[in-house]
Amino acid sequence: MRYQGIGRVVVLAASMVLIAAACGGSTAETSTSVISGETGTFLTSSTAAPATTAPSTTTAAPATTVGVDPIIEAAKAMIGEYTGDWTNTTFGSTGPMTASIDISDDGTVTLAMDLGGFVFGESDPDPEVLVFGVLEVVQGVDVESAVFGTMTLKQSLDGLTMSALDVPSTSIGSVEIVVNLGSDGAVTGTYEIVFEGETVIGAEGVFTLSR
Repeated sequence: MRYQGIGRVVVLAASMVLIAAACGGSTAETSTSVISGETGTFLTSSTAAPATTAPSTTTAAPATTVGVDPIIEAAKAMIGEYTGDWTNTTFGSTGPMTASIDISDDGTVTLAMDLGGFVFGESDPDPEVLVFGVLEVVQGVDVESAVFGTMTLKQSLDGLTMSALDVPSTSIGSVEIVVNLGSDGAVTGTYEIVFEGETVIGAEGVFTLSR
C-alpha cells in the first residue's frame, strides 16, 4: 500500500503541474506551490483512510472465530477408525465393536458404530450412523439410534455422557454410557443398564477401543 500511495501522489502532482502550465502561470513557482499543497492534502487523506478501515478489518476477523475454532480443532483429535470390545461385567457376556469418527470444519460429527455379539442379551444389531454438532454436545443434544432409541449426548467433567431413557427393547428400560478419551488416543468407557420395569441398576459393563 505504501508504494501505491506514493505513486498516486506523483501522478496527482504531475497532473496539477501540467494544468498550472496550461493556464499560463509561472511553472517553477506554481509547481512548487501546487505540488506541495496537493501532496500535503493527498497524504492527509491517504493516511486517514487506513486509520478508519484497518482496525475494523483486524478486529472483525477474530470475533468470528474465537471460541469456536479451538473447540472444533480440539475435537478433531478423535478423528479415526477404532476397534475394540465390550464386556458386561455383571453377566460375563462380551462382543466386538467398531467405530469411525469424522469431524468436518464446521463442527459436524459423523459417528459410525457397529456393536457385535448379543447386545442386550438379544441379537447382533445392524451398524448405524449418528450425526451431531461438536458445540451442541456442550449444551446437550438428542440423536436417534436404532439400538438405543433417543440418546442425549452431553459433555461433562466425567466425559461424554450418552443417556438413553427409553431403549426399544422388551427387556431393557434405560442405559447410561460414559465415554472417555485417553491421552494415548484410546477410548474407554462404562455403562449401566436398568431393566424394563425396574428402578435400580441391573447390569454394568465396560468397553475399550483403540485406533
